[in-house]
Amino acid sequence: MRPRPLPPPPEPPRAPEPAITPPDPEHEVTGGGLRRLFHAVGGGHGDADAEYEQRLQQPFQGSRHIVVLGCTGGAGQTVTALMLGHTFAQHNGEPVVAVDVNPGPGALARRTRSETNETLTGLITRADQIGSLTAMRRYTSQAKSGLDVIAAGKNPLQALDDRDYALAIRTIDRFYSVTLLDAAAAVVARVLPYADQVVLVAPASADAPRAVAMTYEWLDGHGYVDLRQRAVTVINGVSRRSMDDVEQAEAVARGRCRALVRIPWDDHLSMDRAPRNELKALRAPTRRAYLALAGVVAGGFAAVPERYTEQQQEAAR
Repeated sequence: MRPRPLPPPPEPPRAPEPAITPPDPEHEVTGGGLRRLFHAVGGGHGDADAEYEQRLQQPFQGSRHIVVLGCTGGAGQTVTALMLGHTFAQHNGEPVVAVDVNPGPGALARRTRSETNETLTGLITRADQIGSLTAMRRYTSQAKSGLDVIAAGKNPLQALDDRDYALAIRTIDRFYSVTLLDAAAAVVARVLPYADQVVLVAPASADAPRAVAMTYEWLDGHGYVDLRQRAVTVINGVSRRSMDDVEQAEAVARGRCRALVRIPWDDHLSMDRAPRNELKALRAPTRRAYLALAGVVAGGFAAVPERYTEQQQEAAR
């Protein structure tokens, strides 16, 4: 579980249309219905897009935390977190923040324009001085989509303890309805207790089936069976050439998570282009795939188990 940005392959083939299979528990899709869903999502069917937008706009009580994890190196974890954040920011109507707890050359904060030198460490140090959203935004950079981003900074994240993360989450929750955390392997154990949902990202490659299986086993072995069952698993960078690997990974995941989402390959998500490009620069099928992903995640907001909420509150004390 060492996430690294997804490198672009040489001359990638044309990507197939994105698909979801199955969506969330509200939709039981089998046989011909599955084919129709593929067409609706991949073909940009207006009704499907409108449904996902409606889910993103549904009100809910309190705040929600989405932890994005890479099942293996090169999965595209950070890109997925960023594009999911852009999509929420554009459609949700409430303040949305992405927290970079996965520093490195391809870090989330480096893929967005920088408007401040402040970091997560500074926010924690001066949390008692943050009394408004305006004050909070001194510690964030805002993307064109409206997404606020908190950078990890230069200090090792391992230096932050459980109390630091509790204080950070408690402070962020005062001003944001949706928080995404792009988590490095070294801090996964510290942020998962706050997760209402996890998005597990696997690459469209031969490594994906084993990586997905090992990630599920790790979650189960560390007491996160419920979280794994409610997870959304993303197969990232799908092309026609990779379909055999994609289907094998989906066979491993099917029935063990809440939803499976395919994100097609898109040149605009490569390392050298992503910092300046947001959703507008993506191909239409890719934008629709991220809209579908965000809609499926938002569809699970109302189903957060009460015991997870209690666990979060206890950790934040």
